Amino acid sequence: MSEILYDLADGVATITLNRPDKLNALTPQMLSDFFAAVAKAGADPDAKVIVVTGAGRGFSAGLDLAIIGGGGSGGVETHPEASPQWGDDIGPALAPYYSGGWPTLITCRKPTIAAINGAAFGWGFILALHCDIRFASTSALFNATFARIGVPGEKGSAWLLTRHIGQAKAMDLLYTARRFDGAEAKALGLVNDVFTDDALLPQVLDYARTIATYSAPRSLAAMKAQVWTALDEDYTTAFAAADLEQHKATNTEDFREAFTSYREKRAPVYKGR
Repeated sequence: MSEILYDLADGVATITLNRPDKLNALTPQMLSDFFAAVAKAGADPDAKVIVVTGAGRGFSAGLDLAIIGGGGSGGVETHPEASPQWGDDIGPALAPYYSGGWPTLITCRKPTIAAINGAAFGWGFILALHCDIRFASTSALFNATFARIGVPGEKGSAWLLTRHIGQAKAMDLLYTARRFDGAEAKALGLVNDVFTDDALLPQVLDYARTIATYSAPRSLAAMKAQVWTALDEDYTTAFAAADLEQHKATNTEDFREAFTSYREKRAPVYKGR
């Protein structure tokens, strides 16, 4: 049985952590396969949006306890983003973060959405933090476990958490390593919304399909780079970069298709060109 499932439909690539008997606890092979799946979706023009979720009752309970204490990443194979569709002209300021593995979720030029069902602990929590947007189920539970096992905020989690919810709230979650539910996650601004367990994935997939259908792929790529670099750039640099991207966009087929489809009162057919 594959521990990472990959499905592509209606422009949405759904990647499912599939080890439900262990609450999708992560092993080195699972992480390698997961990063490969993200890279696959990132390189596929037919995949416009990426949804990440877990099979069964949990999103991911974190790193498998059987390999904790072994040191390092456990031999995780990383997968640098393969041949970006639009070259390296989009988001050059992301260059310091280019690498395989965890940063692939950020440097991938496609929107990434976490559908968090059940436990998201430790490295499962980190995986959710690396996604652009997060939705949770009513049964979701979160835990930044690091302080209670004698490690710092691993894999960029402190950097990400501070940017998602602010310094004081991030420090609270990191210092206490306490569990909190979907409702509190929404109140903190960590997730965009909370749905019942049964409604979570259908709602998230419908949301993702809307983006895949009506939003131009090149625009999504440019905006993703803009947002991820926004807090590390001054206004003048960001403004100039936005002007440059706007100039490039007006010369694309997708730009012309946006206006043509509007005039013809139909859904756009974007090709990422």
